[in-house]
Amino acid sequence: MNPWLYSIPLVSALIGWLFNRAVYQQLLNRYLPARKNAIAAMLGEKAGQLLPFSKIEEKIGDAALVEKAMPMIESHIDEFLTVKLPQEIPMLAMFVGNKTTDKIKEVFITQLRALFPKVMGTLVKDLKNTLDIKLAVENEFAKIDIAALLKEKLSGTSRQFALAGLLLGLLTGLLNLLLFYILA
Repeated sequence: MNPWLYSIPLVSALIGWLFNRAVYQQLLNRYLPARKNAIAAMLGEKAGQLLPFSKIEEKIGDAALVEKAMPMIESHIDEFLTVKLPQEIPMLAMFVGNKTTDKIKEVFITQLRALFPKVMGTLVKDLKNTLDIKLAVENEFAKIDIAALLKEKLSGTSRQFALAGLLLGLLTGLLNLLLFYILA
């Protein structure tokens, strides 16, 4: 048997290592940057699906959410009626007693319970119409240097991928050497 045949596993390992390095570099430097716009569009589409405005509108109109907000709203109305209003309009404070402020507070709370879901629903609809999440994600992704980012994040993976090619090439070369030995 020719002694040069023993170099087959080493040559195969080198070829596997070089092949995987080349594939990885092509993927990182050419394929992904060339498909950057398509990737950005896909990410924008997925981001738009992650923020379903219809569910937000439904949640905001929920009575339980309004009830959770009411204690804070009531404390602000109390502060307004008992502290701020007499400071701003002292003459009115002389004519308004506790019964009147309690009645005003009650009317405010009733009106706010009816108004709050409508206002919040309108805000969400306006937000939905003015905020194009898909476009925002696409624009932000377009600013990213995808090759540099992936090189930074996948540096260990690059070595592992190349070493896998080296190992696969070595195993292929050993198998070839074994076949040559059996067949010769």
